[in-house]
Amino acid sequence: LRMVSGIDNAIGRFIKALEAKGLADNTIIVYTADNGYHMGNRGFAGKWSHYEESLRVPMIIHDPRAPKGSRGQVVDHSALNLDLPATFLDWAGVAVPERYQGLSLKPIVSTGKADDWRKQTFHEHFAVRHRIPAFEGLRTDRYKYVRYVDEENYEFLHDLKEDPDELVNLAQDPKHGKTLKQFRNRTDKRVAELGGPLQPMNGSLGVSTPPHPKAAATVANRPGANGFSNLLGGGMRAWSGDSKLWSHKNGVLTGKSDGTLKMNHFITWKVATVRNFDLKVKVRISAGGNSGIQYRSAHAPDLGLDVITGYQCDVVADKSQYNGMLYEEKGRGILSRTSDKMVVDPKGDRWVVGKLEVKEFAPGEWHEYRILVEGNRHRHWIDGHPTGDLIDLDEKGRALDGVLALQLHRGPPMTIEFKDMLIKHLPDDLPILKLKDNPIPADALGAPPRGKLPKDWKAPIYGER
Repeated sequence: LRMVSGIDNAIGRFIKALEAKGLADNTIIVYTADNGYHMGNRGFAGKWSHYEESLRVPMIIHDPRAPKGSRGQVVDHSALNLDLPATFLDWAGVAVPERYQGLSLKPIVSTGKADDWRKQTFHEHFAVRHRIPAFEGLRTDRYKYVRYVDEENYEFLHDLKEDPDELVNLAQDPKHGKTLKQFRNRTDKRVAELGGPLQPMNGSLGVSTPPHPKAAATVANRPGANGFSNLLGGGMRAWSGDSKLWSHKNGVLTGKSDGTLKMNHFITWKVATVRNFDLKVKVRISAGGNSGIQYRSAHAPDLGLDVITGYQCDVVADKSQYNGMLYEEKGRGILSRTSDKMVVDPKGDRWVVGKLEVKEFAPGEWHEYRILVEGNRHRHWIDGHPTGDLIDLDEKGRALDGVLALQLHRGPPMTIEFKDMLIKHLPDDLPILKLKDNPIPADALGAPPRGKLPKDWKAPIYGER
């Protein structure tokens, strides 16, 4: 869902840019990808397998010239990335060279039909063979056949109609021997047409990816000797946001508002999501400014471009009671004030289980913010002083992973700057704290609810619920 909303956000920005330039009605948009990804399903990471998660990707074509009757249609014909060059030439009115292996998608886009369209597709992977098993095979509407050529021709045969999740390998089932033989022969024929079989691999096959959770902890970037990675070293390439509001120079990421923002805007780290981590960043905010560091968050394209919801470490000038607290943007609101150690119980109620000293941190100066998230425990510091400590037991309300982003708050003109932003990814499988192991004291006071409090409001006592 995060990936879909992220793409939705990016496409929305692209379309708005076309509209602003007056090009939207004269631009064909093709959205697709060269491969899919395993996101932990089947225990896999990466993209190098024959399964549908890796092999099959969406293709959405928007042609403003298309007849209304053909818009919104879903077509089951199998398309390949090889079809794109032929399609682009056909749209441009240029003859497609005979040597092109792909087919033009133009008739399908226009009518939803195509004569003599392919009945099968050929797929192979043979890059980095020393650590990624090479395979080749065919896919039809009903069956998928594949053989791993460096693994003694280990074969798979999947019935995509009866077993769309590809959980059953029929290659060893005598009942499907005839089908298996047919696909072997058809694959042999296609391989011969494309130049013959692969040469034998030199050397032996090594480990492709370290096992979970080590792989997930370092998926996005290479850490240094201390385990931390610099998120700002590559400039704006790793970030997605409005270039009118955000800029990068000399290692400093800067957000500026002239006071006309109608809603909060965010810039998102687009390399990977975050789960358990230790983040350190130096921050400087102008007097009267309001910002935040979002984590384990999500895009909200229904609310607008560059809008993020989720956990936030507040960066608030001139208001020490909020600076460094834990807030949930567009969600449960204030979860842990700067003065309180909190527990959110399984029902979502918040309880003060300890106190923290509130300190002033002057605006216009650099301060180091630190966020440490382990399982469902969140801790914040400013210049080494604790400003937030929360245990979130609310399974329905909490998030265990999500995007990392930085906020530019609506309101008065302000400037927010970030530098030396370092992150250490921690293992995915850190323990989730339970209520039975972290009991809430009977004398713990409930935190005030959101909104204006009645004059007679009194904090509830946990033991008297």
